[in-house]
Amino acid sequence: MTASLRLATAQSQITSDVPTNGRHIRAAMQQARDAGADLIHFPEGALAGYVKSQVRDWNDVDWQAVRNELAAVAELAGHLGLCTVVGVNHRLTPPNRPHNSLVVISAAGEIATRYDKRFCSHTEVSDWYTPGTDPCVFDVGGFRFGCALCVEIQFMEVFAEYECLDVDCVLFSAYADDPMFSTLAQAYAAANNFWVSLATPAACSPTLASGLFGPNGTSIARANN
Repeated sequence: MTASLRLATAQSQITSDVPTNGRHIRAAMQQARDAGADLIHFPEGALAGYVKSQVRDWNDVDWQAVRNELAAVAELAGHLGLCTVVGVNHRLTPPNRPHNSLVVISAAGEIATRYDKRFCSHTEVSDWYTPGTDPCVFDVGGFRFGCALCVEIQFMEVFAEYECLDVDCVLFSAYADDPMFSTLAQAYAAANNFWVSLATPAACSPTLASGLFGPNGTSIARANN
């Protein structure tokens, strides 16, 4: 039999309040599982907020709330049996700046791995983030997934590398409203013969809605604005 997996690409509300973000995430998780999803993919900054938008200064971040909410998301993932990939700022030991990350939580409710954004903008690498160093590949239900974040859509080598790593789907999360991101995601899907899930916040949906592209470049699904 051919393996199958149902993927939910979220278009969540992102606020400056971490517990509110956690509630939005858990509500979407429940909705996805009720619809039969095996994996749910959230936007960049879904849990802790995005810098320059919800996060204006690292000193303002309630890191204990971030840990608490991530633990609550992991607990629900285990309860639902739902693999969950969520955008979160990952704190490092000061004076190192945080990573911009995607945390992968298994269907057993355990943090399985983490992707740290490798290609950062000049502003990000100067004032906000510590870049990551490695790609992230993980398996769910017989399928292999890779992760990418925001401005990395501009770097074709990120997606070519995942093709070499034999992934079936790249989970691309962004906090952006540039429609070119969608065009590039669709092109990479076709060029590399894999699926691309594009997850963006609800606030960005008028010009860049969440969606899923097939390995021939076809637009499979698009969230409502």
